[in-house]
Amino acid sequence: MNEAISGREEVERLKQAFDLVLPIVQEIFPIDVMFALTDDERFLTYLPGEEVKVPIEPGAAIPSKGGIRQALEEGRTVSANVGAEVYGMAFKSVSKPIGTRQGNGRPAGVLTLGINLRHQQALEGAAENLALSSEEVRSATNEIAGTATELAAEIAELQELGRSVVTELKKTDEILSFIREVSENSTLLGINASIEAAHAGDHGRGFGVVASEIRKMAESSASSAREIETILKTIRTRIGRLDDTLERCSSQSEQQAAATEEIAASMEQFTTSATEIRQIAKVL
Repeated sequence: MNEAISGREEVERLKQAFDLVLPIVQEIFPIDVMFALTDDERFLTYLPGEEVKVPIEPGAAIPSKGGIRQALEEGRTVSANVGAEVYGMAFKSVSKPIGTRQGNGRPAGVLTLGINLRHQQALEGAAENLALSSEEVRSATNEIAGTATELAAEIAELQELGRSVVTELKKTDEILSFIREVSENSTLLGINASIEAAHAGDHGRGFGVVASEIRKMAESSASSAREIETILKTIRTRIGRLDDTLERCSSQSEQQAAATEEIAASMEQFTTSATEIRQIAKVL
């Protein structure tokens, strides 16, 4: 009997402290909360929050089901999430048994804390959105990084192709040199043939015509060789510029690939952080 009285006295002392201290605690609490104190049958005191509140009054009987009843019957702290469909708002209840009654070790009462889950749900939603967004960004950056790598490979291929073209163009120098040599020899041949034709008089007239055509052909060949050489120089210059441009593009694409890989790694960290935020939200 003394144990029962001690348990009830503990509940009464807690009620007095509850009435005095908990309004202050509620005011400085960072989130919306409510408190309730019961004995083993009824609610003794109830302090609603700003949003989180339930329709109970001091003296009301403890429901036959729920966290408070479970804490009384099992003698342990019970936590449970109550959906918005029950009281119009979602909250988490934590019911802690206090005291003992009638010498059987069962609690003499229960102190219950109700925590508004609106902030938790908002935090979970934000974490979910962050996880989805970071996953989308990570996928996009991975795709960009892959594209940049492919672009760098294609640019390198173009550079190699340009170098091979320059190499092939250099081979034309030998051909042009041969054409110039033939042109010069043909010019000399034409001059000599003209001289001989002149010495032959009327008998060398036909030979003179041939000599003249040879000189014309030699001049035309020399002119064409010069034009081809000019064109090839222009091509070499432009290929050189193209190679420089491709070199810059290659460097930029490599930097882009490296940057997007860093972004992808950051997005991976964001995803991890979002998971941690969800876990923290569940603890609240």
